[in-house]
Amino acid sequence: MIIKEDSLDDLLNSTFSQIVNCGDEVESSKGGNNEIRNVQLILTNPRARLSISESRSKLISCIGEFFWYVNGSDSIEFIEYYISNYRDFIDYKQGENAPVLGAYGSRMFGIKNQFKAIKDLLKRKPETRRAVISIYDKEDLFRDDSRDIPCTCSLQFFVRDNALHLTTIMRSNDATKGLIHDLFSFTLIQELMWAELAKDNEALELGIYTHFVGSLHIYHEDKTTVDNFLYIEGWQNKAEMEPINPSYLENDFNIIKELEEKLRTQSLQDDFDIHSIKDIFWQEIAIILLSYSYAKQGRQSELKELRDLCRSDPILYFLDKKINEINRKNFK
Repeated sequence: MIIKEDSLDDLLNSTFSQIVNCGDEVESSKGGNNEIRNVQLILTNPRARLSISESRSKLISCIGEFFWYVNGSDSIEFIEYYISNYRDFIDYKQGENAPVLGAYGSRMFGIKNQFKAIKDLLKRKPETRRAVISIYDKEDLFRDDSRDIPCTCSLQFFVRDNALHLTTIMRSNDATKGLIHDLFSFTLIQELMWAELAKDNEALELGIYTHFVGSLHIYHEDKTTVDNFLYIEGWQNKAEMEPINPSYLENDFNIIKELEEKLRTQSLQDDFDIHSIKDIFWQEIAIILLSYSYAKQGRQSELKELRDLCRSDPILYFLDKKINEINRKNFK
């Protein structure tokens, strides 16, 4: 089965419809679900990676997961700042702070940095078929602790027709909770690789994103959420993020990673100057990170100031949502 769309919300709509209408009934260890198999999802515009749906907008958790990956981290405390109930998803007990066994970041960006190795390979040999980041490992099959086995097998990059394409292969994907995060992070990793390569090849374009899944499923417990998305919200306006500017990548990426760490660890001493970041893309990522921190502190006036600096519809929606949450708290 092939599902092809040019935005995340359209892809989710078509995918949910196929699973609801054509999926097989399956009982698994995590509960009953509807499943379609051997599915190929194609996002023709990887920059349209954000949802503006009321029920599917997961902006901060998507951003948090991306930074968890690119920092090469396997720390559960890191991701819990963004997804407070993450340990419930992987069956970690409260107080258990062991490394997350299936963490993608340490596998992709860890000591043996596969992302950097693939970047160097593609620069030397753009036509290569060996530009593969492996996530699922044979040792996952044999480890005693079977919690959090990676759902993603591999990411393969292709430079073809002077565009960088990415193909992801997954053994399993929860269409309601996991798919939106995977599409966000993997298309952003695709664009990050594109920006690295475009420093030396200005004509290189960002290609399509392809997502192969062995088992793509919707759990019965999520049926109400899916029905709301399909039948109440309906089709969404298309929205895409600003492109990354390769010229500013090295400087801005270091600044944004440092900002993220300081906000997450509550060690930011001074007000952050958004304009220390040159690229609009990373400026808007900084706005998201700052707004999440300000919302936690109830700093409504600072949130409104950030809103005036923003231009992307999904991010404006996120900021408005945080401002409204503070308003509701103040009226109680």
